[in-house]
Amino acid sequence: MKEIIPLESFHRKESVAFFKDFVNPNVSVTCMVDASGCFRRAKESGEKFFPNYLYAILRAANEIKELHYRFTPTGEIAYYDRIDVLSPIRLTGHDSFTTLRFPYVTDRMAFISSVTEMIENAGSQTSFGEEEGLQEYDVVLVSAIPDLPFTSISYTQKHRHGNDFPLINVGKMEADGHMPIAICVNHAFVDGQHLSHFYNLVQQYLDSESC
Repeated sequence: MKEIIPLESFHRKESVAFFKDFVNPNVSVTCMVDASGCFRRAKESGEKFFPNYLYAILRAANEIKELHYRFTPTGEIAYYDRIDVLSPIRLTGHDSFTTLRFPYVTDRMAFISSVTEMIENAGSQTSFGEEEGLQEYDVVLVSAIPDLPFTSISYTQKHRHGNDFPLINVGKMEADGHMPIAICVNHAFVDGQHLSHFYNLVQQYLDSESC
């Protein structure tokens, strides 16, 4: 569900006013997380690693209010009560990708089962940049770069008011279990404390055996 919030009653109206004319109002951060426990549990249970860490990221994003705010195409402030995830998925037997939208559910096993089934049934139809057809921006984008242990990343920007929704990249997991997660958000809505909270929650859910 979407709620339009008048600027005059928005609790971050000063921040919006400050960043609204910036050429680039986005802020990007890359941090390492320890995914060794998540990887081990996935392997022991015969599951794919991707939907397991995707759950940790998406649950963290849903639990941080500031990651639910978006600008509409007309410049209004919207708040979405639930955030799903878009992700480019490499098609089996093809050197191409399709973009899938995975709905968020709080139950980890139900989410993993749904993601796994959707990927297995993706077929062979490519869909590059499916987000272009979104009617609402109630998503985050999570893109995996499993062969690249990057330490920083920069992002493209389509609009002067920033990207339509947060962009997240996940890199290669190293031998010690650490892997980089980068996130790009609109600074009008999100500060450093919110990003710190995001990474702390991601780590918590990567570590948890019962979430």
